[in-house]
Amino acid sequence: MGRMIRIGSALLFLSAILVLSASAFAKDLMVANFERGDISDLGTMIGTWTSNTLDYSQGTTIEIIQVYGVMGKTGSNSHVAKVTYDVAANGPALNGIYIKLNNLDLRPYKNLSMLIKGDAAKGFTTKFSIQLKNARGQRSSCVLSGVTDDWQRLSIPLEQFKATRTMWDLSNMMELDIAFDDMTVDDKNGVLYIDEIRFTTD
Repeated sequence: MGRMIRIGSALLFLSAILVLSASAFAKDLMVANFERGDISDLGTMIGTWTSNTLDYSQGTTIEIIQVYGVMGKTGSNSHVAKVTYDVAANGPALNGIYIKLNNLDLRPYKNLSMLIKGDAAKGFTTKFSIQLKNARGQRSSCVLSGVTDDWQRLSIPLEQFKATRTMWDLSNMMELDIAFDDMTVDDKNGVLYIDEIRFTTD
């Protein structure tokens, strides 16, 4: 009997170690590298949204284009998202793009990252919001800043979304939004190029 108890305890201990170390063995998860048009690497839809569908003075459009010289891909053309946004409305303005996550479990991951650059000729904001929404109806928003007119990889720790205290469950995520609002952006209309949106373990 004592031997069975020791074996059972050992199995429970081993299970706990496996659960705690699951993130150590998880691989980075590509959400969208835009090689499939408006379908994400998760097989979900990518689209645009606006907080006021009757206000035609604001909005966001997304176009999948081919670009040469994306960071880390200098040997070939890559498809990227050309995001044109406008929040220069008379009243409050909020719009952006969405990527459906379909109950994705983000607990094994540490960061959300993307390759991004602004369009020097057309202007761009150096900061905007990233929003996450879960199946409980909780949502959280964090600001991603540091955009320049050169390709770079920017990231946000997922813990920052939990730190807002408006969302604490990362196990059933429904949507990721890139959001532009007139209170956050520092250029109210412009163009950004985005590639390789992913969740990372480092």
